Amino acid sequence: MTDPLIPASRVAELLGLRVSTVYALCSRGELPHTILARRQRRNLIRFRRSDIESFLRDRTVEPETKA
Repeated sequence: MTDPLIPASRVAELLGLRVSTVYALCSRGELPHTILARRQRRNLIRFRRSDIESFLRDRTVEPETKA
């Protein structure tokens, strides 16, 4: 089964961010994305859900357990 591409608005929803923050993460190279079309103002980009899940997993901080 293929990993469907999702729009920036859905990613923003999933991460609890504004769409502009999602685009900023992309422009800084922090959030994996696919560019479908290059535009003057803002590229048309989509995201793989598995990449978003990995992004979250990589940034999840586990609480320290006291010995």
